[in-house]
Amino acid sequence: MNRRLRIWPMKALAAFALACGMFPVSVILGRWLFPESRALWGLPMLFSFLWGAGGYLLPKKGRVPWTVLGSVLSVLFFALYPSPFRLQNLLPAVPCVVYLWLLPPAWARAVWEEWSPGLWIADAGLQLAGQAFASRPAFSGVNPLLMIVFLLYAFLLLLSLNRSGIRDGMHGAEKAPAPIRRRNTALVFLVFLVAALASAWGALAQWLGTAWYYIRLGVGYVILFFMSLLPVNEASQGGQGMGMEGFGAAAEAAEPSAFALFMEKVFRVLAFILLAVLLFFALRALVKKLRQLWVRLSERLRLYAAASSEDYVDEAESTLNWEEKTQSIQDWMKERMRRAPKQPRWEELNGRERVRSLYRQYIRRRPEAQGATVREALQKDARLSRSTADAFARLYEQARYDADQMRKQVL
Repeated sequence: MNRRLRIWPMKALAAFALACGMFPVSVILGRWLFPESRALWGLPMLFSFLWGAGGYLLPKKGRVPWTVLGSVLSVLFFALYPSPFRLQNLLPAVPCVVYLWLLPPAWARAVWEEWSPGLWIADAGLQLAGQAFASRPAFSGVNPLLMIVFLLYAFLLLLSLNRSGIRDGMHGAEKAPAPIRRRNTALVFLVFLVAALASAWGALAQWLGTAWYYIRLGVGYVILFFMSLLPVNEASQGGQGMGMEGFGAAAEAAEPSAFALFMEKVFRVLAFILLAVLLFFALRALVKKLRQLWVRLSERLRLYAAASSEDYVDEAESTLNWEEKTQSIQDWMKERMRRAPKQPRWEELNGRERVRSLYRQYIRRRPEAQGATVREALQKDARLSRSTADAFARLYEQARYDADQMRKQVL
């Protein structure tokens, strides 16, 4: 259980990547069948993700019943949803059920190897199809949600490709060094952030324009506040005898004095000067931070290159050793050019050699007889009669006995 708890965050991340990949199908079906219920566009897949990721914490025997229960709940939810029942209302449950049944086999695989490249490509195709559907008027309202999920999936895909590249570069080693994994992850995140900002530059520019508008509006309110503190020309003498009813009209009809107009211009100039000073210091601080970031990034890249040369050994260097290549080619050619020893003809063999040669040919044609004694092999062969097998065995044993006796006498 403790081991599953340690690995669970990475397995949950893998389940989240698959949920992001299949999310467009759930959203498009929910928007098509339940246009008024926005909660049904994305919550079913979110429920499947939480249910499926929780199944990893169960013992192996309990994961299949857990998946069956989750699938049944998904189907029953759409079947019992308070709306006119139609068979097509069950369609949003299909991606949820498929998602749940894809998880149990993935739990037994190694971390970052849960999903095959084909599944990653298929999910990327679903993301592109979701973006195409989101641009149609019939599916209005799903574009922001699908765009967020698309960015998350793209980031997870980059992480997976990065880990796969590191694993392939280790030449069969179990795991890459931790500094290399951390630095590669940081670089992937930085590249993804820059690409995301570049792709969303139109929306970012619009947001900056809106922010600039509210800044100018705030400056205008500050100027109006100070202008309200300045005195205005008093009403005419005839207006002094008016009651409270005429005072408001007289105040509205009053015009600002020349001093007030002058101070208004002064306040405008001071406000723009203050705004310029604030922008100057803000840009100065931004440039300073960017320089510090560039210095740190350069230092990180330098340390990364140094650590990569220390922690990572390129085993492909040995393939460039031309002396070893030349020697291996020469050995291969000698092996191919070496002729097999010429076998003597049958007539040139004596009696013992003929018996041994005959048994070697017998063994080559009947490999199942290898490992048994000569007599056992011959007697078990149903294609030989008992008399033939006994005669052959006696000849072989006699030839071997004569050879052993001759060896003892000579040596």
